[in-house]
Amino acid sequence: MTAEKFPSISVVIPCFRAGRFLADAIQSVLSQTEKDWELILVDNNASEDTREIIEKYATKYPEKIKAVHEKRQGNSFARNRGLAESRGAYIALLDDDDLMYPERLSLQKEALERHTEAVLCFGRIDRVSFDNTTIFEADARATPFSFFMRSSGLDPLAANLRFWDPLPSSVMLRRKVARMIGGFDEHFNPCFLEETDFYFRIFQIGFSVEIPQTVIRFRMSSPEFLRKKRIDIVSRYRLLLNQDYFFLKIKNFLQEKRLLDNALVRQDLSRWKARWLREASFDFMGISEGLKFARILLKRSIKENPLDLKSWKHYLRSYLPLKTRQRRYRSLHVYEEGIPNEITEDFINSLFSGDHHCPFCHKDQISGSIVAHSSADPGIN
Repeated sequence: MTAEKFPSISVVIPCFRAGRFLADAIQSVLSQTEKDWELILVDNNASEDTREIIEKYATKYPEKIKAVHEKRQGNSFARNRGLAESRGAYIALLDDDDLMYPERLSLQKEALERHTEAVLCFGRIDRVSFDNTTIFEADARATPFSFFMRSSGLDPLAANLRFWDPLPSSVMLRRKVARMIGGFDEHFNPCFLEETDFYFRIFQIGFSVEIPQTVIRFRMSSPEFLRKKRIDIVSRYRLLLNQDYFFLKIKNFLQEKRLLDNALVRQDLSRWKARWLREASFDFMGISEGLKFARILLKRSIKENPLDLKSWKHYLRSYLPLKTRQRRYRSLHVYEEGIPNEITEDFINSLFSGDHHCPFCHKDQISGSIVAHSSADPGIN
């Protein structure tokens, strides 16, 4: 009796509301020069037209494509289900509206085989129009998580705060490493910052490799398509909670490593906090009942970084007439049905304070090591 031969690469695509674009993504996998792969399509409560494409390709290529359903909504749940179902030594991530170039899998597999100690590999991207006819930005490189650029260059312990934050569709990683850190943190749902948190945790245990080739076409979503994908799913309240949660995880890491004793680290933390407070204010500037929240956030931003003139500028703009602010900030669409009851003055004052009040997690989920993570899916651990 011979042992079952597993593919070397598992491609994981979470499927939601991509519709016909999912077919393009799947075809780009089928067109790879590297043939030793499996494709896992995770139906994350997909729209009807998206599900039809999933079923069509899973039926046509049963030896290569596997369809699974993940009823818990969100990118982290969907990707973790894909990780749990995967059999390959390497995991290639792909979003359901992006496309691989034909050499993508072979280039990244070869890079990880050559750099045996690397935990992750990423490549460059082409940003293309919604209809995939025009390249807006060619050969774009990933950017690092930049909030600790000053301190990470001077303090060896803080060096881990300078990590790459590539688009998921450009990433291939070792499956054993993804499972070692517990996959994607499922608090970050339905989306936003789950990849950044994942990269931060994975780079604490190894280094990454950047290949100089372009590996994907990243489709720039039109406002209408983005709205279709996110309607009834993403609330600004939840996105703010995700930001607050990630900020707390980084702060816990700084405390564990005793990096808060470093004056440069504290300054970088304040700059980061000031920027996020300022950016959070934009969603409230164009709403009459949100103006008090915008001013609280901007006052806190100025207190954190008094020399940042951007926060002063936006604070002065808060005294402009409502219609002028609506033209400048266009935030009405964020809270079309009114500001949620959960967003209160106490909530606004607690953002990025290190005191995370959240109905979606418990204190024990955010204490202890940043790398430790308990997934709800036993297949990930």
